[in-house]
Amino acid sequence: MYEPLVEHKNFVPQDPKHRIDVAERAALKLRELIAQQKVEQEDKERAKREAAAAKKPDYLAELGIVRAPFESAHSMEPKPRGYALEKVFVDLTRISGIQVEEPFSNKGEQLDGAIKYDGKYYLIELKWFAEKLEPKHIGAFYFKVEGKMDARGIVIAMNGFTEGVLGTLPKGKELRVMLLDGNHLANVIYGHYRFHELLDHAIKFATLHTQLYCPHKIT
Repeated sequence: MYEPLVEHKNFVPQDPKHRIDVAERAALKLRELIAQQKVEQEDKERAKREAAAAKKPDYLAELGIVRAPFESAHSMEPKPRGYALEKVFVDLTRISGIQVEEPFSNKGEQLDGAIKYDGKYYLIELKWFAEKLEPKHIGAFYFKVEGKMDARGIVIAMNGFTEGVLGTLPKGKELRVMLLDGNHLANVIYGHYRFHELLDHAIKFATLHTQLYCPHKIT
C-alpha cells in the first residue's frame, strides 16, 4: 500500500503551505520504515530456520549414543546381551528414520521386531550367539515369515553363519529372508554407511544376484 507513495518523487502542492521538501522527507522516512520492516522480517525467518535446525537431532551425535550400549553389550552374558541388542537395533533404526516395531509376541511365537522399508514389512531375527548361526535357526525363522502375508525377513547374526547356512540358501522364487551379520551392523553403528544404504545394498544383491548374504562393502 505504500509503494506508490515511495516511488513518487515529485509532489504538486495542493496548498501553498505544503512544501516539496517536507513531502520528500516523508517519502524518505517511509522508505526507511519499509526497509527496516523487511530486515526485521528476514531476521524472524532466519531465527525460525535456526530454531528448527537446532531442534533437529544430529545423526552422528545420536549414533554415538547408540554406539555406547552396543560396545557395552560385548561383555554381557548371553541373555542380557540379546536384550541389549534388541534395544540397540530399535534405537538405530529410529535415528535412521526407518519405521520400526519393537519385539512382540504373536500367537505363541516370539519376534524380535519388524521394520517397514520401501513399502514392505520385514520381520527381524536378532541372534548374538557365541557361535555362528546354523541352518536350523534360519529354518525356524523362515516358517515365521511364510506365515505372514507379503512379509519378508532379515536375520542379523552377530557372529555370522555356518557354511551350511550359506550353502543351503533357497534360490529363485523362495527368496524371503536376507542375512546380515555383526560386521554389517557395526558398519552402520560406526558410521561407515547408513542403515538405509545397507538395506538397499542387501535388497539389490537379493534381487539382482539371488544372494541373500551380501558383501560388507557397499560400492
